Amino acid sequence: MGSLSRPFHSVGLGDEEIFCLSFSPYEWSKNFLAIGTGNKVVIANVQYENDEIQFNVIREFHHLCPVITLSWSALSSSDTVPKVCKFATAGIDGKIRIYSSDLAQSENILELSGHTDNVNCIAFQPDIDDKFLISTSDDFTCKIWSVENGDLLKTIPLQSSGMAVRFNPSEPNKFFVIEKSGVTTLFSTMNFSPVTSLSNNFTCQDPALDADWSSCNPTYIITALGGRIQHWNLNSLSVPEDTTTVSCEMVRKVRFHPTFENFMAVLSSPGPVVTVLRSMGPVMVTDSLMAANDLSWHFSLPLLAVANDRSVRFWKLLLK
Repeated sequence: MGSLSRPFHSVGLGDEEIFCLSFSPYEWSKNFLAIGTGNKVVIANVQYENDEIQFNVIREFHHLCPVITLSWSALSSSDTVPKVCKFATAGIDGKIRIYSSDLAQSENILELSGHTDNVNCIAFQPDIDDKFLISTSDDFTCKIWSVENGDLLKTIPLQSSGMAVRFNPSEPNKFFVIEKSGVTTLFSTMNFSPVTSLSNNFTCQDPALDADWSSCNPTYIITALGGRIQHWNLNSLSVPEDTTTVSCEMVRKVRFHPTFENFMAVLSSPGPVVTVLRSMGPVMVTDSLMAANDLSWHFSLPLLAVANDRSVRFWKLLLK
């Protein structure tokens, strides 16, 4: 089983509201935490030793507008000399920016323009070849970009707003896009054509706002529809394997833990409320917050970071 501690550490960022945050999902940069505010991205190094959080800001990157979402490149590394920090942002201006830095002096920004409405999610291909960045938007499109030069390689039309895009953690040539209507389509980067789709039984009153792909077991996908979380097994796509009803009106974020199988974190409204539960199991814990916008698991630690108004709060998963 397991439980979640009360938030045992909190770091404030002054007067800046935090809109999004993301731990790097890779072993070689796992302690990097990117935090997006109204006018900058803060890169911090987060260590957990002797039941204490060590939070150190490494560098701040200026951003021309509020940051809506973030994604880490697999090329980022805290172990190399010099260090490599590569991530992408989507801003409220509809533009995507790819940042590359050694966290000392060098800094390069590649700007991608093409979406005509809010960009809801972006994702680097989780491969050291670092070829593609995929984005999806309220403009009813999913776009594939070249990471090398920022060229738009393909636009995939959607039937509704694209809410989330995720790559298969073990097969980087596969990804899915979930639309607000609930339609979830899997694609291949070989030709960017649809491979299959998930057959949802949902009502139009239940918008889909997020989805995630399990790193521990890549045959599993979760999708958030209204106040429900559907659990999908890719070996059987006709119906969801299970549905978890969360005590809320709307599930806004869902995240599998990268290395602790079956654990997931949920951010829901009203509240907002943070919930941690097991896949296809009972709810473990809930906690209400003031103004939470995003959450992210540490790659290898039982540690959950939540963007709550102007601070980052940390919870520890107490495994039993």
